[in-house]
Amino acid sequence: MTTAAALATHAPALRDGRPLPPADRAVPQLPSLLDRDAMTTVLERSLCGRSAIDELRIASVDYRPGSGATVTYDARVDGRRRLAVAAAGPAGGAAAARTPARLSIARALGGDSPATRPLMYDVGLGALIQWYPLDQRLPVLAKPAAELRRLLAPAGLVVDETIERAETLVYRPGQRAVLRLGDLILKAYADDDAFRAGVRGLQLAQRLGAGPRLECAVPDLRLTVQRAIDGAVVARTRAEETAPAAGAMLRRLHEADVAGLAPVTPQQLLNTVAAAGTLVGAVAPELALRTRRLLRRLAAATPHGLAVAPAHGDFNLSQFLDVDGTMAVLDFDEACLAPPALDIAEYAANLVSGRAGDLEAAEPALEALLDGYGDRPDGVRWYLAASIARRAPTPFRRHKRHWPERMASILDAAEAVLPA
Repeated sequence: MTTAAALATHAPALRDGRPLPPADRAVPQLPSLLDRDAMTTVLERSLCGRSAIDELRIASVDYRPGSGATVTYDARVDGRRRLAVAAAGPAGGAAAARTPARLSIARALGGDSPATRPLMYDVGLGALIQWYPLDQRLPVLAKPAAELRRLLAPAGLVVDETIERAETLVYRPGQRAVLRLGDLILKAYADDDAFRAGVRGLQLAQRLGAGPRLECAVPDLRLTVQRAIDGAVVARTRAEETAPAAGAMLRRLHEADVAGLAPVTPQQLLNTVAAAGTLVGAVAPELALRTRRLLRRLAAATPHGLAVAPAHGDFNLSQFLDVDGTMAVLDFDEACLAPPALDIAEYAANLVSGRAGDLEAAEPALEALLDGYGDRPDGVRWYLAASIARRAPTPFRRHKRHWPERMASILDAAEAVLPA
């Protein structure tokens, strides 16, 4: 188990007490990117007139050791919530700020941006700064609501003309975004493979009657459109209570006759665990040996010859809505062909985030899920350990307080559930 002494290599380096990862010569900007005070100053350099940042929070950290980093900031500018992104590394050089595509999007934003320069290269920081909705890989984000209405009209979709802008629900820079426009949900993807997977996932959900329904797809913009489902978010504290119904849902999904899904093998999951371990070892070297040992144990215990079925691929409480007492499942983007143990383990693994008592809550939720499922598929404990292990970098990526200790706690949980 982890001790405070084992984590003593991380001294608090920021005013808020959060530690910093070791220096990376390829990404010397990383300490500044993770410093809210420093980034407040940087981001304010691009704002209009006398505008100021009232509050700044780091929303996500995408760090590639030895290569680059992209950090997303949730800023309150003159009382209004805004998103900004800073990128350092190959995609964040000065030349990137001068690409015609990005410049045209920046000019089109007009008054919808809080910044005089929604796209700029900050020489002092050595990083590219852009303010949402500017994103070269997701150009649909910069389109005004009026243009989106015209885009959707051929599919017979009508949007209230009083709506001036879409509401941002999810944004992953350079990857994907989820918007709400009236009673429609728009999902934009940065690459063709992700877009096609999104379409297939919605078609699967529609066949099962388990969630959203595909209204139309716009391949040129890599955009899917579905009806919004209005319901209440299911709290983590309801994981065990919700599990029997979730298990019954999974049973229907796993017994469905669905073609065209890409397979996800135990080895592919093991590869994601290895990648997670590499990041953990880079930001917290004191945990590197543990991650390598855990990976070896998982590799030695990898199950073979398991039967496969249609799977959700990311089955957890964050995908659930309570609609008048009935559970709806969202986001079938990761739908695949996999051993049933994958979805079952994901439900429980998602409850482990490095806090005290996480595993003690996850175990009974897993058993309740299996009761609702009506069976215990082979490989559940291995999949649970692997699914927990690949979550180890999450506290760092979400810039949590005491992230080294929380990562270590996640490794504790993975080691505890892995069969001897």
